[in-house]
Amino acid sequence: MLSIQEHSTTEEASSDLLDFILQPSNWLSAARRETDPAVWPGQNTLYQRRVGPLRISACVEVSAGLEVRLHIAFRAPGLTPVKAADQLESFLKERLPLTPNSEWQVEVDERRWIHFSRRYAASHLTA
Repeated sequence: MLSIQEHSTTEEASSDLLDFILQPSNWLSAARRETDPAVWPGQNTLYQRRVGPLRISACVEVSAGLEVRLHIAFRAPGLTPVKAADQLESFLKERLPLTPNSEWQVEVDERRWIHFSRRYAASHLTA
């Protein structure tokens, strides 16, 4: 059974989860998604938090081409993409405030998670 850390506010959940996912040692390789789905945020409760009925999942993903992307997803009864965007703004307010013209990709999956993603690092990493 899943054991997801609970918080009383979105700000508390944000502080805790962003502290964890923004450490490079906790970044996830996109290649591992295919070979080991249990480490991915949808299955791994280390990358999830709960605030009442709202579930939050977040990670930093490094692609095979070394592109670094920030992914944040929300799920709750009756949650719409517009309401989820408000949650995203609240979630990021203290650490990574939204700025005008910031581009986020939005997707709703079959399990009704509303996903937001954008490039985290300005350019590709160089190895």
